[in-house]
Amino acid sequence: MRIVITGAESSGKSSLTQHLGEIFSLPYALEYARYYLEENGSEYDLECLKKMAHLHLSYQQGKVPVAAPWGIFDTDLINYKIWAEEVFGHSPAEINTGIEQESSHVYLLCKPDLPWEPDQLRENPFDYQRLYQRHRDEIIRLKRPYEEVEGSGRNRMVNAETALRRLMKR
Repeated sequence: MRIVITGAESSGKSSLTQHLGEIFSLPYALEYARYYLEENGSEYDLECLKKMAHLHLSYQQGKVPVAAPWGIFDTDLINYKIWAEEVFGHSPAEINTGIEQESSHVYLLCKPDLPWEPDQLRENPFDYQRLYQRHRDEIIRLKRPYEEVEGSGRNRMVNAETALRRLMKR
């Protein structure tokens, strides 16, 4: 199983991924797109987004071995689908097909209850709730298990730990 930490940008996904990986002694992969854009610049087109999605999968496989029974991912292809639809009006077929193949994914969906923090790569300071809902709708459409995570600071971390334990029992 792969536990995916997902939700709108600036909802604490990376912090939760690292925290849960360390607390549960599980291999984890942080968000690849951030690495790519920091290294190559923040400008991108649809071809670049498709390339990032492909590299994202390779990066995750390198960080979380296939043989590991559990692992944690900071986002998955759902994030790329929503990103492509938001920016380019549609999601490429290879991303949509990839999502269907990620059938071992269960989700910790981060509620948009943290203050939005600007940085050079974030693009949606006013769409926090709507983007959260898009992630939730896609997880439900796929009929995949999920738990929601809310709260701030230490409370959010403890809530995520509890939610992860529930997912691991399913």
